[in-house]
Amino acid sequence: MQTLRVRYVPWTNPVAVGLREALRAENDRGRSAASLPAADDGSGIAVFLIAYELASGQPVGCGGLRLLDAAHADVDSIYVLPYARWSGVSQAITEELAAWARTHGITAVGPGDALERLNALRL
Repeated sequence: MQTLRVRYVPWTNPVAVGLREALRAENDRGRSAASLPAADDGSGIAVFLIAYELASGQPVGCGGLRLLDAAHADVDSIYVLPYARWSGVSQAITEELAAWARTHGITAVGPGDALERLNALRL
């Protein structure tokens, strides 16, 4: 596992924007322009974070939680750069999101068992 530093940032942070653009490019690959979803304005995002590799200071991933109501949130924009995948970055992001949710009274994080499924990917 990489040694990481996780920073909470605004949705509009330039590094966050770049990481979300990379996620969108991967998701949109091979799709027609007519079938692409509209750009996300970040409304409802309760928290957004970026994981940085400590040794190099380079951003390696991001993720956030979108509030559905006072007690429920959806995992949003989880992304890890291809070279950093399978190294514990998604685990660090999901653990930090889960901790933030618990301390802010969020009782359910979805969709469904999203955090558990993301954590299972690292096994």
